Amino acid sequence: MVEKKDAMVSRSSKSTKLQAVDLLKILIVDDHEVFRCGLRDLLNDIDGFRVVAEAGTCQEALAKLAVVPVELVLLDLYLSDVKGIDTVHQVRKVFPQPRIIILSATLDDDILLESVLAGISGYLTKDTPAADIVKALKGFLQGQLAMIPPVLTRLVELLVQKYYAFETALTIYQQNETKEFDRATSEIPTPNIIPPTHSPHISLPNLTPQEEKVYQLMRRGYSNKQIASQLFISRFTVGKHVQNILHKLGATNRTQAVSYNSFEGVE
Repeated sequence: MVEKKDAMVSRSSKSTKLQAVDLLKILIVDDHEVFRCGLRDLLNDIDGFRVVAEAGTCQEALAKLAVVPVELVLLDLYLSDVKGIDTVHQVRKVFPQPRIIILSATLDDDILLESVLAGISGYLTKDTPAADIVKALKGFLQGQLAMIPPVLTRLVELLVQKYYAFETALTIYQQNETKEFDRATSEIPTPNIIPPTHSPHISLPNLTPQEEKVYQLMRRGYSNKQIASQLFISRFTVGKHVQNILHKLGATNRTQAVSYNSFEGVE
């Protein structure tokens, strides 16, 4: 009977040790002691979490991280010594391994985006109900971002806005590049060297098939815009083809290129 009890105690001890190993070690960084105490009690009641250290400033947090094994940092962004996204960068610079979840009094669009780009694992506001914080942290254990639906929705909206802003900027850039190519490779007016109805097809083996199509239209007096419309390609692409043609034919300008048979001595 005694041996049976000893075996049960031994198994219980092993189970307790296993649970301790599986607990996620947390550092709370916040300059309000009362808030830290309440959050610590909340987290220690969640399976899989254990608060192992607390800090009231960024420097104190760095000192704790240097001596206490920590896997997750719950970080307030507005401390007495460091504020905003710099708080995340300060911790990441010295200790890149622990995951970081932000606990902020407010939801700031710029900081939310910058924090996600900095690699944080979640963003929670301090007015979030305790039950929602617990749910978000349990989701974090499953590999999800620790965010409640309103914050996640706002993040998606911001990312969509950034995408469209980038797309607009890219379109403007491409349009400007197209204009620059047209300016650099087109002469106005373009000389009509050979009438359209009598344009012989000249085989130029060193041009690609697409470049040869562009070249034949150049010889017929087509502008870059007209060539683009004829071949269903962009003016930017036409400009690149024209540059390649000038280079391959050894021509210094469009006029010389379309007169290739003349300056090469071709009959």
